[in-house]
Amino acid sequence: MPSPTRFMPPVAPPPEPVAVDSDVVVILAALLCALICVIGLALVARCAWIRRSSATPPQIPANKGLKKKILRSLPKLSFDGAVNGKLADCAICLTEFADGDEIRVLPQCGHGFHVGCVDMWLGSHSSCPSCRQILVVARCQKCGGFPATEAEVKAREDDANRFLP
Repeated sequence: MPSPTRFMPPVAPPPEPVAVDSDVVVILAALLCALICVIGLALVARCAWIRRSSATPPQIPANKGLKKKILRSLPKLSFDGAVNGKLADCAICLTEFADGDEIRVLPQCGHGFHVGCVDMWLGSHSSCPSCRQILVVARCQKCGGFPATEAEVKAREDDANRFLP
């Protein structure tokens, strides 16, 4: 019977240890630590950004003015010094109201202005020119439409009366 060492390959001598410079090891360790720190800071910044953007309330839209349909729905009336005694002058053009002047009284605050003056103002702002209170025009709960203007109400009455005998 042949000897078992005959079929075994010769055993190689162990490799000689590689000489590693200690400066290279320190530099690689420092680079690895720096990489871990940068990744950690990036994650913390990302979490802070997400938290801040979700915690802030939605921004109030810019004051862009009222649409013409809403503007027409605001009531207007003819000035009568005896009836409207508390209204003295238009705060926009600074002239006193005369009997028969068409004025618009804002529903939230009760301030009155000439129709032409306040319509120009409300075309670019959605607040009262005197007290800066934001105007809120209520929509109909059923249809979502705006209140009818005086002209629209008159036109509907005229149409309804036209068919009566």
